[in-house]
Amino acid sequence: MKVTTERLPESLVRLDIAAEAEESSQAIEKAYRKIAREVVIPGFRRGKVPRHMLERLVGREAWVEEANKSLIDDLYRKAIQQEEIVPVGDPQLELVAVEPLEFKVTVPVYPTAEPGDYASVRVDPVDAALDESKVDEAIAQLQLTNSPWVDPAEPRTPQDGDQVTVDIAIKEGDEEFQPSVEDAVFVLGESNLIEELRTAINSLHVDESTTVDITFPEEGEGAVEDQRRGKTLSYTVTMKSIKARDLLPLDDDFAKTYAQAESMEALLSRTRDNLHAERTGEARTETINAIIDQIAEGATVEVPVAMIDDAVVEEVNRLRQRLAYSGVPLEAYLRRAEQTEDDLKADLRPNAAKRLRNSLILRQVAEREGIEVTEPEIEAEIETLIADMPGRDDAREVYRTSDYLRSTVRNELYDRRLTERLVEIATEGRGAIFNGWTPPAVTEEIIDVTEASANADLAAQTTPVQAEVTDVDPGGEMALADDAGTGLVDVGEDAED
Repeated sequence: MKVTTERLPESLVRLDIAAEAEESSQAIEKAYRKIAREVVIPGFRRGKVPRHMLERLVGREAWVEEANKSLIDDLYRKAIQQEEIVPVGDPQLELVAVEPLEFKVTVPVYPTAEPGDYASVRVDPVDAALDESKVDEAIAQLQLTNSPWVDPAEPRTPQDGDQVTVDIAIKEGDEEFQPSVEDAVFVLGESNLIEELRTAINSLHVDESTTVDITFPEEGEGAVEDQRRGKTLSYTVTMKSIKARDLLPLDDDFAKTYAQAESMEALLSRTRDNLHAERTGEARTETINAIIDQIAEGATVEVPVAMIDDAVVEEVNRLRQRLAYSGVPLEAYLRRAEQTEDDLKADLRPNAAKRLRNSLILRQVAEREGIEVTEPEIEAEIETLIADMPGRDDAREVYRTSDYLRSTVRNELYDRRLTERLVEIATEGRGAIFNGWTPPAVTEEIIDVTEASANADLAAQTTPVQAEVTDVDPGGEMALADDAGTGLVDVGEDAED
């Protein structure tokens, strides 16, 4: 076998492979014996048909073709092993000659990343100080969420913050455009209503109706992504009820009843700690992403299309699994988003390609910095993880016998060690953040689980945000769709905010 290798752009390699005459002859002889065993000719036992007769009957081309099928596969495998090539996708074959066999194979290979002068990257630590207004916003949201809806003291039209219940009929000319919506509930200033519809609602007292014509653009900034595009529709709105929030006083009773806190002071302190912890995680992520972005700018790597395709498929599968946990099929999600799966893949592709490229670059940085995780370190980390678990021995056994869990622990340790090293280099030892949250000293007191639950209600997630290279949210826009599917929600650019 003769092999010539040529490196092509986008991490492709072309192999020119030529079989030796002897290799072709042996493969053809093997193919002849195989065909001879399969062909039945009266007067001859299987496999005993004379070669010249078999050649006239089925043609020499038949067993040359049969020979080349297996020979191409054998020579290709030997060639990639000889040239130390790691394919990451299917090869593309071009036949040059059939006898002796000669062919070309173009195959995507695992890319080589050159991280550049990553050690010269410099960033400043990010200020993780908490804006005190965030605490006020969280408490105000908790107050709004728990305050009851009541009738206004005097008859009036609705205001921002009011909850309205309306009936809506939609026509195109004299024809019904879609079934009427009854008892649709919106909170003005919070529900993302079409502006013209919002203005119409603001003009109504209870039991009053009004009609407004709305023209939807054909394309451009304000164009919707559904059957309303380019149409003029008449919306007839009837006000059924107007409710205002009766805001509860923010006192110790409120803290105890709605947040399981000892006092209002304790609620404020807990909220402040939780939000500061969240901000600390976000600030650290900002620093790490800034470092990675700068490294990526000076790096060189060509990611094969096949690897990006695989990464996109993985993203779609992860989205499918997340939706399945909520009982939503991916197909239903796509229908509501008015997308095909190909549209979704196109949306996911840029971020998937970026994450894949950054991952390859960081792997090279890790190798140069000697980042590795040993088995004893994994064992030590497992002991830390199970330290407070009630069935520690059982938990230890689960971790030690589960390849998935051990791999997860290894990856987390590896990522932590790598990011710490990147931060150390890029900030010259100053750290990723300043003014960060510091957890309180551990005491022997038992933490009340109801308090942990209240923390979640205050939107105070304390888990550090993952760096951009490892996280993606492909479906943020779906949260804006109204549950009734009425098409009353504004899906213009502002909706994403």
